[in-house]
Amino acid sequence: MQTLARVAIRHRWWVIGAWLAFIVIAQLAAGAVGGSAYKNVFTLPHTETQTVLDLLKSSGEGGQAGQSGTLVVHGTATSLRTASPPPKLIRALRGLCDDGDHVSVMRSPWGTVTCAADGSARFVSNLGRLQGPNTAATPLLSTDHRVGLVAIYWEVNENDVSNFTGVYDTLKTLDTDSVEYEFTGTAFANLAQRQQGIPPEVFGFIAALIVLALVFRTVGAAALPLLSAAAALGSGLALISLLSHVMNVATFAPQLSQLMVIGVGVDYALFIVTRHRRNLQRGLSVEESLVLAVNTSGRAVLFAGLTVCVAVLGLCALGVSFLYGVAVGTAVAVALTMIASLTLLPAVLSLLGRRVVPRRIRRAMQDPGYRPSEVTTRWARWSRFLSEHKLVPGIAAAALIVVLAIPFFSIRLGRADAASDPPGTTTRAGYELIAAAPGFGPGYNSTLELVVSGPGAAHPAYLAKVSRRLRKLPDVNATSILPVPLARDLSLITFKTDTAPQDAATTDLVKSLRSDFVPAIEQGSDNQVYVFGQTAVFVDFAHVLSTKMPLFFAAIIGLSFLLLMLAFRSLVIPLTAAAMNLFAAGASFGVVVAVFQWGWFSDALGIGKGGPIEPFLPVMFFAILFGLSMDYQVFLVSRMHEEWVHTGHNGRAVRVGQAETGGIITAAALIMIAVFGGFLLGNERTIKMFGLGLGGAIFIDAFILRTVLVPALMHAVGKWNWYYPAWLDRITPRVSVEPEDDGWSPTPGDEAEGSATSPASDTSHELPARGAH
Repeated sequence: MQTLARVAIRHRWWVIGAWLAFIVIAQLAAGAVGGSAYKNVFTLPHTETQTVLDLLKSSGEGGQAGQSGTLVVHGTATSLRTASPPPKLIRALRGLCDDGDHVSVMRSPWGTVTCAADGSARFVSNLGRLQGPNTAATPLLSTDHRVGLVAIYWEVNENDVSNFTGVYDTLKTLDTDSVEYEFTGTAFANLAQRQQGIPPEVFGFIAALIVLALVFRTVGAAALPLLSAAAALGSGLALISLLSHVMNVATFAPQLSQLMVIGVGVDYALFIVTRHRRNLQRGLSVEESLVLAVNTSGRAVLFAGLTVCVAVLGLCALGVSFLYGVAVGTAVAVALTMIASLTLLPAVLSLLGRRVVPRRIRRAMQDPGYRPSEVTTRWARWSRFLSEHKLVPGIAAAALIVVLAIPFFSIRLGRADAASDPPGTTTRAGYELIAAAPGFGPGYNSTLELVVSGPGAAHPAYLAKVSRRLRKLPDVNATSILPVPLARDLSLITFKTDTAPQDAATTDLVKSLRSDFVPAIEQGSDNQVYVFGQTAVFVDFAHVLSTKMPLFFAAIIGLSFLLLMLAFRSLVIPLTAAAMNLFAAGASFGVVVAVFQWGWFSDALGIGKGGPIEPFLPVMFFAILFGLSMDYQVFLVSRMHEEWVHTGHNGRAVRVGQAETGGIITAAALIMIAVFGGFLLGNERTIKMFGLGLGGAIFIDAFILRTVLVPALMHAVGKWNWYYPAWLDRITPRVSVEPEDDGWSPTPGDEAEGSATSPASDTSHELPARGAH
């Protein structure tokens, strides 16, 4: 680490130039291959969903598994019950055929537009049919004639987002005072992101800059952490874009990477810059100060960064390909952030010299009698108070964590529908128009399918028998059942439910169909019947992840235990860290469930009504939180461990560690909370969940766990915090966060009143049996 720091300092212009060149080359390469190719691809081996997808693909009917969108025509001041459609609508629909949008068919109450291969359009009118009741002949018009639906089908799959938004750009211009046009359905799901204002990452940068300015009081020191994050973003997003051409990368991966880079990038740089400023105030030269900062705080950054990467890459072990690209992309972004903090940051800091320290302190440093203050009086007082009154604060903190975690135990995994989109977005407006329209209702947005495969799959008598039995089931819309033979051995029976796609009743219906209905109708035939549709897909997705979550969590916690055990030569410290990680995850996810599933404060946050939690969120969230929590655990305990090694006093070690790191940990936490909180301002529900969950987790971790519960628990455990059997010490490798020569010296002001480091009340002089240290 010392060599790395000296190279970065002495060849700073080469380092800065290399980073600039790397960013430019990465951006040019990403542009040369045509930009990004993000897409959401699910493969769920050994599930009904995958079986159906394989059946449809092998039969040449893969398009049945594709996506469609709905144009919602709302007559605000006129009835739509007319043989003529709203002005210019059919002309606009016909125009979509030759606009390069790959639209194949558009069904409307006024007729059907079919696109030919040469771009020409054929329109078959429904003239005269709209005068009758809303029957199967006119299923696209509400009974009050105020809402009409245009079902749009594409030749391309759901990942060709640009084509879907092109249709939106064309048709949205038809809005008039008497007729409004809204869009909903999975094809238009990404429109909410286009309708947001300033990107949330901009708010994150601004908030981080404000907090850094308050902490450092100098322009250079405040801007540098953002510089390293910006460098990682500039190169990382380009590499993730390139990665999307090699493997499937989900559409939300770039935003998640931005969230992580800004958060951890500012965090890592903050720790190094803070240590560097302290070293300068102790009288070290700029180069030696930076070398020592990289050799101490830089080691913790390296340790924490690698831990985040390993934890996130552990998602690949779940066997769900949807997460592979997200995991690799996030790990690449975090790795670049870590590298920038250890190379680019020291190089630029060396250019600033002593200007990284406020001018007032620089003038004071010229006084021969200057003595730097290592510990703020506030944190010194708090650390001493906690050492003397550990029981009540510790119990109160634990009780608060338990209360916050209660909602987590009612978590329901699934896919939220457009009712959970932000108010004011076209997808939310379109969904609500359909749900409120008589003749449609919320179940109109929920389409399920029975996929029949076998020698008698297309036999009319068998399809009729299945349809009759299906009509008798609760929550099934009996008038919506439609058998669709696809081939001699393959048929679909599509139907709608009386409940919305995200409702628990719809999920229960899917499970009931699979466990009770399907086995009954398969008896006496050679056919196999599968349940398919959006809700069914996410039931399978949730099941796959739920079965693997315990093993994944155990692996992550085990990794945490092993790394901390080796780093701090202790058994209790890693056990405490594992428990704290679980506490932070449970409490913060309890907040996510209360807001996003139960709907608490949902209007204030602009997230719509409550709905299920995305199935992949718990594992992604825990992997990321594990790494972020490790940051604070390492920085807090490493300072305690440093004091323990040199003094052998547990009480003193805990007090010094908390007093000297409490300020920087809470400052870093405020920055992360501000960055993650900025993502609540976006319109992407998944990113909002990450923003609230990670922001809440950081708050709980920094202001409850590391400030109260961890120090109180370590005071209560006493000298046993550092117990490490001699036999284990002999057989385990030494992996230390601290360098052999860490520049340790007794903290100034030990005798001052209120100092955290006064050993007067320490009673932990007797050491437990432990290995050589």
